[in-house]
Amino acid sequence: MRKQAPKGIRYLLLATAATLLAGTSARAGTITDTLYFTTFSGGENIWSAVATYTGDGNAGSGSFAVTAPTGIAQTPGADGIVENPNNGQLLVGGQGTGNIYQVNPTNGSTITLPAGMNTYEITVGPNGNHVWGGGSEGSATTITEVPINPSGGAPTVTTVSGANTTVTHITFAPGLAAGTAFYTSGTDQGFGNFGIINLASGVTTALLTNVPYAHGMVYDPFTGDLILAGGDTLAQVSTSGAVLSTLALNLGQELDQGAVTGNGQLYWADNGGNLVFVDYANTRLIGSASNFVSNNLYIGSLDDIAPLVGSGGTNNVPEPATLGLLGFGAMAFAALRRRARPPAR
Repeated sequence: MRKQAPKGIRYLLLATAATLLAGTSARAGTITDTLYFTTFSGGENIWSAVATYTGDGNAGSGSFAVTAPTGIAQTPGADGIVENPNNGQLLVGGQGTGNIYQVNPTNGSTITLPAGMNTYEITVGPNGNHVWGGGSEGSATTITEVPINPSGGAPTVTTVSGANTTVTHITFAPGLAAGTAFYTSGTDQGFGNFGIINLASGVTTALLTNVPYAHGMVYDPFTGDLILAGGDTLAQVSTSGAVLSTLALNLGQELDQGAVTGNGQLYWADNGGNLVFVDYANTRLIGSASNFVSNNLYIGSLDDIAPLVGSGGTNNVPEPATLGLLGFGAMAFAALRRRARPPAR
């Protein structure tokens, strides 16, 4: 009979596994992220900045600061922004130009990719080879799929029908049937619908109607929910369409597109120029009154923030602490195998 590993090793292994399953949600004291974002008018409209948060997640405690924006490039139009996972370049929705622009974040050099329609908010598909765009802000009744690996190929444009005939934002999430995605269709003030779109046929099925946050959207791996935004409201919505939590900010704000860290924090752009930051790691609900929230003027005409994790995320690299845990876990498993190995006969 094979000997069982000593109790100490078993506990070590269990603790390591629990830590790995918990991910990186444990508080780390200081959180620093490089943000890439667009402004919709004036000057260089693709920017970067470094955001730093120090706190314990509790309201009224801690501090949040952002460096002055650094201009990267100016394109004929700029709205949605993501990273091309194949080359680390930025992809930017060209608004009314009919294009998507690929921008080198280091030197600002730009390549034009035909989108086949006026494209605003954009999302990288799960396989990393295409970027999807909606055009409701330009009244387009189509969506587009643009090749990015290799880039520059002919786009596929599909007419939208069903519950909605325009799409603002497309978001992919685990558990969805192949060939489908979540969508929003709403004004800059946020009012509109949220649901599921068949990407091949363009048929939309609404899950929520006439809600005040159907504009920007992102999947949050920390909670397993979607974060939607529009007008002055952020909403946490389950993948089945249940509204779990909402956060109402200043009246008159126009929340556009934001990003989550994957560890219980989010950044969101307000077209009026405010940059919103929320730490919900302790509560797992974005609308909890005990969360740390910063909502202050940052830069005029602020439009979209590039995702940090997930499709098109600019920070899709494990943190050093995570890599260390993985290595530690591997060593623990190796130790267990050595200790549990039966003696040679």
